[in-house]
Order: sequence, then structure tokens, then C-alpha cells
Amino acid sequence: MFYIRKLKRLRERDKKVDIRRKLAKLIFKEAFESKSAIVLEDLPRRTPEHMVKDIKDKQLRLRIYRSAFSSMKNAVIEKAREFGVPVILVNPSYTSTVCPIHGAKIVYQPLGQCPKGWCL
Repeated sequence: MFYIRKLKRLRERDKKVDIRRKLAKLIFKEAFESKSAIVLEDLPRRTPEHMVKDIKDKQLRLRIYRSAFSSMKNAVIEKAREFGVPVILVNPSYTSTVCPIHGAKIVYQPLGQCPKGWCL
């Protein structure tokens, strides 16, 4: 019985690694074909802890906490470096509230829109 549980955990880990690699490949491929850079948030180490502090649903908290933010970021960076696609890490502060082009505060109603023009 012990070995069956251990085997299931190993298969689950392999599936998660496989999904991260496939997703990294899709992101890299899109950037490579469009000759673009990949921009990622430079998330701190304890990202899941900060995300789950206000969530009441126990199952959702567990899923967020178990998600592998840093390993996903590392998989994308590794694949991009392998083929020479530039990766830009940005500070995550205010990335959802400030327009990257105009610097104005984004108004959400129901979609985010820059008050200085349609740039998003």
C-alpha cells in the first residue's frame, strides 16, 4: 500500500513537471515566432503565502499554495535562454494598476482601460 501511494505522488509530480515544460514551450514558441521578448513578474520567494492570506476557501488556498510559481518562471527562462529569446523580469508592484505606456492609473469598469487612450 505504501508503494502505491508513493508511485501516485511520483506520477503526479511528473505530470506537473510535464505541464510546466509544455506551457514554457508554448510561451517561448510564441515569443520566438513573433520576435518578441518575454516579460515576467519577478515574484518574491513567498508569493503563495501572500496570496492565500485573505482566502477563506480551504481547498483554493491549498491549490494556490501548492502551485509552483518559481519553477514555472524558471522553466520559461531556461527555455528562452536556450534559444536566445530575451526575458525581462519586472517588479510586480503596481503592474495591475498603472498603465505601462502612459503611467496613468488604470480604470476598471469591468475591463481595465487607460484614461489617456486605448493602449491595453
